[in-house]
Amino acid sequence: MERLIIKNGLVFDPLNNIDGEVKDILIENSKIVDKFSKEKEIKEINANGKTVIPAAIDIHTHIASQQVNWVRLLGTKNELFKNVWNRLTLKNFARNYISNGYTFILEANVYPSLANQTVFNFSLLPVLDKAMLLNVSNMWPLEIEFQRGKIEDMSVFLSDLLSITKGFGLKVYNPFESESWNFQKLRKEVSGKGRLYNFSALDVYENLTRANEHLGLPHSIHAHIEGYEDIKAKNNLFTILNKVNSLDLQPNSKINSEIKRTQIFHIAHASAYNVDGNNSELINMVNSNENIDLDLGFIGFDQINPLITSDRRLIDSLLKANNSEATHKLIRAAIEFEGDTFATFRNFDKKNIANCYLWANALDIALNVKNIWQIQFSINFPNYANITDVPEIATWLMSKSARDTFMKDMNSDFLKENSLINNDKILTFNEFVILTRASPAKSLGLGSIKGNLGIGADADINIIDLSINDIDISKNPNSIKTDLSNIEYVIKAGTIIKEQEKIDLSLQGKIFWSQGKPEKEDKSLIMKSKKEFYEKFGSIFYDSLKISIENESLREIK
Repeated sequence: MERLIIKNGLVFDPLNNIDGEVKDILIENSKIVDKFSKEKEIKEINANGKTVIPAAIDIHTHIASQQVNWVRLLGTKNELFKNVWNRLTLKNFARNYISNGYTFILEANVYPSLANQTVFNFSLLPVLDKAMLLNVSNMWPLEIEFQRGKIEDMSVFLSDLLSITKGFGLKVYNPFESESWNFQKLRKEVSGKGRLYNFSALDVYENLTRANEHLGLPHSIHAHIEGYEDIKAKNNLFTILNKVNSLDLQPNSKINSEIKRTQIFHIAHASAYNVDGNNSELINMVNSNENIDLDLGFIGFDQINPLITSDRRLIDSLLKANNSEATHKLIRAAIEFEGDTFATFRNFDKKNIANCYLWANALDIALNVKNIWQIQFSINFPNYANITDVPEIATWLMSKSARDTFMKDMNSDFLKENSLINNDKILTFNEFVILTRASPAKSLGLGSIKGNLGIGADADINIIDLSINDIDISKNPNSIKTDLSNIEYVIKAGTIIKEQEKIDLSLQGKIFWSQGKPEKEDKSLIMKSKKEFYEKFGSIFYDSLKISIENESLREIK
């Protein structure tokens, strides 16, 4: 579609300070424009009485890693999995994401040696734009740099690694925990050094945060904190956050974008770190530090959830809780130089008080962080919820009666103690748009092209068959739930990919990637030593990590 005009829609566009204004949106050659180059062959959508918003962005998902294939294998004979998750096929991923208004997803945890599998899945995933974060926090080739804090040298290697694998950013995830586990122990403190290396997990968090800013990548370092869903996580979280704050770093995104991120540290699935249900310390920390942001990790209480993780502690705790080998079968593997990987299923139960706290934590944080631009909507898909749960989760945020109704049959002790019972706060629809669209785009460093309806932005747009200003969502949450469940129009790069019940999966999205901008002039000696490390100690050569893919499938952010 070359030219398209959306007429008279009620527009919400937080990145451009538009909060419910009736206006037209003009689209030409996949971008939003202020005027057309010629007044011919213009398709018109009459959006009178409808609401127009940017398309949604999933900042934390697991849909294209090797572990997803393992889940499909484990679910071959599991009828509940097949019925609830529709076998997790790539086309069903796309259909469900599009139906709920999404056009961009971020695969949040990929080991460099498995990036080829992710890119292969990306190439078969229709319509959606996508990107991946490389998990580099367990990499033995960076041993010297982690130990000595050689940020420039580390940055050269990481930039090259991103370039050859087409990664978008960096993930830090339980650094070198597998070394302790191999001695059949759990690490006591993230500040403790290992037996085989002379640095701590805390050093890895620090050095990767520094390297990320040195490179000026679009997104900040993206952190999974050790011990999540365990009481140990709270102590680890604040040890790490205090260290990050002490670095006195400023966001240093070097990409050519007017709208840049404001954080230097992103916390993944923030609901998972306060299993006692007390989020006050985390909320206070975020409220007093603009250089931290987080995605929320909502629980959907589906009948069954795939679990895709690299967290040994979580797997260990689930095995112990079941007092058996496992309620569900488990596939596990260790990737040399890089870390661990697991796939299984789990069940969340509204009668389980720990599960109820996880559910409440995401809401508590969302309702009490002062600056909503520091938080982003996420469901840790598919670990915590299905994308089809998003419309109901939206009602919990915008209607107290909706969340009270959902809470009624939860654990009785939870209902006595949880602060949500007496919390009357709700989000406005504009704040929901920030949470699901504008804030994720800004955090990812894509705010100038995604998550907004300004001139020059990608024409990724939702049209909802409802005038938000004509209803009180807090009193009538089912109205918004119904319309968010089946968004009338979804437009991707100027093409209508969903119109009412019809979905067009013929469009192919782009793979976003970035290599940052290392400042060291002589890169050859550093890369020579890294390649020699792989040749000497690994079973693969470094150059074998290079991805082969057509340039037209890629979009470099620089």
